[in-house]
Amino acid sequence: MSSCARMSNLLTASRLKDARACQRLHRLRYGEGYRPLEDAGVLRFGTMVHFGLEAWWRATGEDRLTAALEAMQSDADGFEQVRAAEMLRGYHYRWQSEQYEVLAVEAAFEAPLRNPTTGQTSRTWRLAGKLDAVVRDMRDGRTLLVEHKTSSEDVGPGSDYWKRLRMDGQVSVYFEGANALGYEVDGCLYDVLSKPGLRPAKATPPDARKYRKDGALYAGQREADETSEEYRARLVEAIASEPHRYYQRGEVVRLEGEVDEALSDVWQLGQQLREAELTGRAPRNPDACLRYGRTCAFFGVCSGEASLDDATRFTRSDVVHPELQHP
Repeated sequence: MSSCARMSNLLTASRLKDARACQRLHRLRYGEGYRPLEDAGVLRFGTMVHFGLEAWWRATGEDRLTAALEAMQSDADGFEQVRAAEMLRGYHYRWQSEQYEVLAVEAAFEAPLRNPTTGQTSRTWRLAGKLDAVVRDMRDGRTLLVEHKTSSEDVGPGSDYWKRLRMDGQVSVYFEGANALGYEVDGCLYDVLSKPGLRPAKATPPDARKYRKDGALYAGQREADETSEEYRARLVEAIASEPHRYYQRGEVVRLEGEVDEALSDVWQLGQQLREAELTGRAPRNPDACLRYGRTCAFFGVCSGEASLDDATRFTRSDVVHPELQHP
């Protein structure tokens, strides 16, 4: 058994998500500490936006936008930086007039995992995570969690995205985390940003170009790749024309019974993980090899076509919960 497995007794939202999907994936990530190198590129955009949102909530007034744009700088592709920047700019203008008193930002917590049926506290596992923000609604004085998400899905009112939140255990776990930090919250403000689907336009291949009699290309064809500023202009137009498509907020409440049901799910999953740890077995789940349009980065390892020792594909770290680390 690796030192990572012995050291980490924390159940975070990311860890629980992986464990629900596939216990082999969970063991490789959280028991043995492997991380696919491709994850860095895939997660980079979401990380940029998240850092920008963190800075936005920490700042006040017009300084919020400046702080957000400065915080999201990275080594990402220039077009990706433009995309993230315009998402944050639109977010600022969409929500800048909302009246919330910010009580905490990126508040890390640890809390006991309790069995709601027996009242017993787990001797193996603890809940952990970071609350994106805790705020007080100045209209009615209620205290709310704030949870940021970026999504490529339809996030409009009544969409399946919002219906799934009724069963989202992460929100329930965060209620426990807020209580551990001394906040008695009344609900969770789910703050969703929809990623613009626009991509930079590429030049039409020379052999596919068609010209009109005046020598101009037909509509939809290009002689040169789109510049970052041309791309920015298209993004601004798209976001400004349909802000409700890209920015949605909804309040998610949790009754005591709903929190208890979610904690029961976590308790049972924790028992399964403990048994897998003791037996040294972690079954694969082929149904989870393809998720969110991506093949699992460990697919080659599980299918016998790749090795965890391949330093061009995997790295190993004792930091099995990077989401809890301070930037």
